[in-house]
Amino acid sequence: MRNEAERRYLKAKEWKYDPVQMMRDVGFEPDPHQVELLQCGAPQVLVCWPRQSGKSQTCAIAVLHQACFEPGDVVILAGEKEAQAMEVWEKAFEAHAILSELGDLPPVKRSNNVLKFGNGSRVLALPSTVDSIRGYSAKLVLIDEAAFTGDDVLGKVTPMLSATGGRLVCPSTPNGDRGWWRDAWKSGDPAWTRLTVSIDKLPRLTPAEIERQKSILTPNQFRQEFLLEFLDTDLQFYSTETIEAALCDEIVPLFERSALEEAA
Repeated sequence: MRNEAERRYLKAKEWKYDPVQMMRDVGFEPDPHQVELLQCGAPQVLVCWPRQSGKSQTCAIAVLHQACFEPGDVVILAGEKEAQAMEVWEKAFEAHAILSELGDLPPVKRSNNVLKFGNGSRVLALPSTVDSIRGYSAKLVLIDEAAFTGDDVLGKVTPMLSATGGRLVCPSTPNGDRGWWRDAWKSGDPAWTRLTVSIDKLPRLTPAEIERQKSILTPNQFRQEFLLEFLDTDLQFYSTETIEAALCDEIVPLFERSALEEAA
């Protein structure tokens, strides 16, 4: 009995310093890009991975690790819809059940969209489209499929991290050549750490599966979902490149010129 208790204690201690081992013990051998995300401690992270890259499972382990080994933390999972946020939430709960058989983890209870841990941590799955996401203080905010969330989402979630020095992780595939996530990815702003992987580096995505996806999706869908290209929508009359080329900061808007002329 003592040896078993010691084994469980040592296993949990191993997980505390190695979330990659947590993923292995759940039953998933992580690929290099998944290891990179699990080991990334940067404060603001953009993750641009193709479909079939194990994003949800990797994020679930990251969330579970935070909740179990940072007592009292609040972890927010935000998505364009609550169902999107619940995908990672469910996987985190399932991983906890598996790992609890192997090592000592704080017990967890699920209630609606909240996981409550015995160490005081909570994991909440919330839609990013409602104001109820405001008002929390969190150590980790994960915005799943971030490119599909509204431009106001950063204004809602970043204040949650201001008092805690918490982390913001934003995984997604592209959603057109627009939006805050696209702007952050292309901006070159050093405040963001950018993680990506190409489909030829995904060992589980076989050539046969790639060809199958090509046959199912439209060319633009495949380029966006698997080649990670930021493409204009089919309904957009002018390309984003054309619109941006027409912009000029030196031109004073007409209403401002009129106001200046009246004042003169």
